[in-house]
Amino acid sequence: MDEFTFDYYKTRTIKSYNSQVAYHSKKFKDAFDLSRRPEFPRFVDELSGTKVLDLGCGSGDHALYFKGQGLDVTCIDLSEEMIELCLTKGLDAMVMDIEDLDFLNESFDGVWAVASLLHIPKQKLDGVTGAIYRILKPQGKLYVCVYEGQCQRFVEDESLPRFFNFFTYEELLGYFCDRFEVLKSERVNVNNKVFLQFLFKKANPLV
Repeated sequence: MDEFTFDYYKTRTIKSYNSQVAYHSKKFKDAFDLSRRPEFPRFVDELSGTKVLDLGCGSGDHALYFKGQGLDVTCIDLSEEMIELCLTKGLDAMVMDIEDLDFLNESFDGVWAVASLLHIPKQKLDGVTGAIYRILKPQGKLYVCVYEGQCQRFVEDESLPRFFNFFTYEELLGYFCDRFEVLKSERVNVNNKVFLQFLFKKANPLV
């Protein structure tokens, strides 16, 4: 996928989130069920500090949970309308591209990346994982959730089309194994969709 093509898909994906905030917000909220989402308290328990980045925060429901647990949460998303919604909920939120993380080194104790890295082309993921590594504090934690599969394509559902990446277990692990240690990984089937979930710890730099 070349730069021009991805710029087109990025624009269309943002348009979907901006123009259908109510649809996407309801979809995210319906999927937020703590009784079947043990990764939320697990992530909180693993943190060694309170500063967390919600990477691709959407409507902010996950960030609200973390804030309710006493964490200092920063939300970023490329959708201006989603960020406006987060601000109305009292969240610290800003428009920012995941491919251009404008934070100081070692700013966060944890990064929460649920259904966000799947919008990034695989050709750009190494740069993104490097930036996440840079902004995490030593021993910082990273939670990643993506769809299982073997392609990157335009997906049409009830919303406007959006760009998605799908990963095999080994493929996704390959993007992170040089910089992160795996604390836990699993395949989860939800409504006939299989998600790959990884909890990583920032590895010590190679000497």
